[in-house]
Amino acid sequence: MTDGQTQRRWPILQLLVVGALVTAFAVFSVSHLQVEADVYGLLGHDDPEVAKFAALANVTSGLEELLVVCEPEYLLGQETVGQIEATPGIDSSTRVFLRQGLSTVQGFSLTVDPADWHETAPLLASIRAMLTDSPCGLTGTPAVVHDMQSRLNTDLLTALALATVLVSLMFAFVYRIGWLAPLMLLPVGAGIAWGLAAFGMLRSELTLFAATVPTLLVGVGIDHCIHLIQSTRYSMTLDGNSRFDAVLFAWQRLLRPITLASMTTAVTFLSLTVAGLKGLVDLGWAGALVTLGVYAACIALLPAILLLVPEKWLARGAVLDLPMQTIGASLQARARPLIAAFLLVGAVSVYGISQLELLSDNRLLESGELPSLQLQDRIAEEHGLSSSPMLLQFAAPGDAIELLAEPDRPAPIANLLAVQGVGGLLQVHPVENPFLRHNYEETVAALDAWIGGLGLGEYDLSGAPALNERLNALIYRDLRLILPFALTGILVVLAIGTRSLLRPCLVLLPLLLALVWLTGTMGIFGFAASVVTVAIMPMVLGIGVDGGVHLLAAWDRHRGDLQGMFAETGLAVVVTVMTSVAAFAAFMISKSPSLVQFGSQAAMTLIGCLVVTLVILPYLFRRLLRDNDATAR
Repeated sequence: MTDGQTQRRWPILQLLVVGALVTAFAVFSVSHLQVEADVYGLLGHDDPEVAKFAALANVTSGLEELLVVCEPEYLLGQETVGQIEATPGIDSSTRVFLRQGLSTVQGFSLTVDPADWHETAPLLASIRAMLTDSPCGLTGTPAVVHDMQSRLNTDLLTALALATVLVSLMFAFVYRIGWLAPLMLLPVGAGIAWGLAAFGMLRSELTLFAATVPTLLVGVGIDHCIHLIQSTRYSMTLDGNSRFDAVLFAWQRLLRPITLASMTTAVTFLSLTVAGLKGLVDLGWAGALVTLGVYAACIALLPAILLLVPEKWLARGAVLDLPMQTIGASLQARARPLIAAFLLVGAVSVYGISQLELLSDNRLLESGELPSLQLQDRIAEEHGLSSSPMLLQFAAPGDAIELLAEPDRPAPIANLLAVQGVGGLLQVHPVENPFLRHNYEETVAALDAWIGGLGLGEYDLSGAPALNERLNALIYRDLRLILPFALTGILVVLAIGTRSLLRPCLVLLPLLLALVWLTGTMGIFGFAASVVTVAIMPMVLGIGVDGGVHLLAAWDRHRGDLQGMFAETGLAVVVTVMTSVAAFAAFMISKSPSLVQFGSQAAMTLIGCLVVTLVILPYLFRRLLRDNDATAR
């Protein structure tokens, strides 16, 4: 086959033009997506607890107030108060807490949704400008949600930029092809835009975890590019093919394993759609669609790019080529003691899993250094106020009046206040943090005993602490549900793709061991599992399985020759996992604890996946896959 024939068989110009047009349309569509980082986004607006709270918010504006907190004994002037009340979005001044020697707190009710940062952003900017020359700050749900969202947006953009730089530098260093790195990111970026545009047809907003998908897929999507480039280089240097033939052969050789790897990643993302948390469901749909978008873009566009770049870019040797060609024999010589050590660590990790606890305070996933949260802690200590109180609503309004007048209150309750405009509705301010599960349960038990002892009628609980408790309950459910779905999906896809039941089990064994290591380590060192842990487990399975899929395909191509398998695919497997690790690690510089946990837990697990995959899988292949099975494939 001549170079010209290969060029004619690959429609370079047509693919690049169509890809550019589709990408331009996708970028335009994605620009309309917004990020939603509040609890509504995690639970979903159709959740019963959210619906209950929203129904209360529709009849009163005093549920979640904007609180102005000033230094002790400092009072806002009437002119400033009047300016605040006249700000669009502010309903009225609700109440003032003034005690000698303590911070002054003044509340304002809103006419806009206090948890919608798009609506509160201009309002807060105006009020903060009015308070510039005063010793006062803002807290309450509107301020906390806005500050969290602003910091989250900054963290996400920073992580995306850092992931792109790290991945490019790593690729440029290993393959010594500086200019090819940014060109390689073009199909990845196009695929991310395609997937997000498809997601935008389902949703108008990205919830917290769904917003991390672009950064994640920079590392995951570039895996396809690395394998294609590595296989092209292998075909040129060892098989003696021309650049054009090498690109075509690499595409044909890797189409099946890349398709399998993409399908397993998409399936593991889709396993999140069975979750009760809308935030995880959105992450599942966004991740699956972006995975497929990146797959389509890389398969279609990258070969065209490789056929256009200077041939010398692909002819250079990689930094780690020689070590990877000899690593197969070295690993197998030490395979048994290494596997024994891995299993010992796994046994210790199983003990750690038995000690693993679920994070009881989801606020620890927020940005704890925010000034609005620090002011919230101050008024809780000084006045017994929570900026997000529990809401207690009686069926009979007279019962609320009777409870409010009762002088002897249970010890867990610090304050009890009537909500303006709604008969029978009270704010309950607990002494302890109501976002800690045991504190919430203790307060609910005290309310039950108190109300029952007074012989009062039926009542219902709502508010942000109740939403947080709902979040905890769903996390427990999802933690037990998602992982089995992910494992089943991977097994089905691999069984269909390999036409075998044994091979998928072999590929998954090292990944399960890596997950045991992660959860066991967290349990031993006292790190609690959270919604973040629930989210990363299936994703790590989907991403980590890619290396096993490519090693299995290389094993078949080289008919069980480990040296040939590692020479062609070993370096690509290492680099692809490390680029994914770099993408996850980019989140670790964030100021949002949830993103730091997300990045660190996923990065550590992927490193574990790489180690056990390189050591255990070749050993299992040699022991359990028959020579004629490998030859037949």
